Amino acid sequence: MGDRNGKEFIVGTVIGGVIGAATALLLAPKSGKELRTDLNEQAAYVRLKTEEFKNVAVEKGQGFAESAKGKTTDFSQNFSKQSSNVMDKVKNFRNKEDDEISNASLQVLESEVEDRLEKLDEEVKSPEYKGETPSNQH
Repeated sequence: MGDRNGKEFIVGTVIGGVIGAATALLLAPKSGKELRTDLNEQAAYVRLKTEEFKNVAVEKGQGFAESAKGKTTDFSQNFSKQSSNVMDKVKNFRNKEDDEISNASLQVLESEVEDRLEKLDEEVKSPEYKGETPSNQH
């Protein structure tokens, strides 16, 4: 939504500048040559300002993209490590012969781990996700 508001602002600024410049020039008593010169100057000014707005928007967009990419990479690595650790722990329980946990309990535990991983994956895909994982929330 921020992108749309930024575009609307730029379009509004350009249109407002053009209308304001045209109104000022048309109401001022000048000769045709002076009026054309003033219109050309105002058009050049509007082009310059539009270019400046475009450059600022591009820079901010690139910054947001880099930030999102970094957060996604960090989360992906963290998620991968955590899921690997959990699965290793579950496998270690199975490998212990003297462990008192039955196969049914292990299946329930594996199912619960998979459910939590799915919920975490859904949370990441939700629009409210802010790049925080349970391990780095404070």
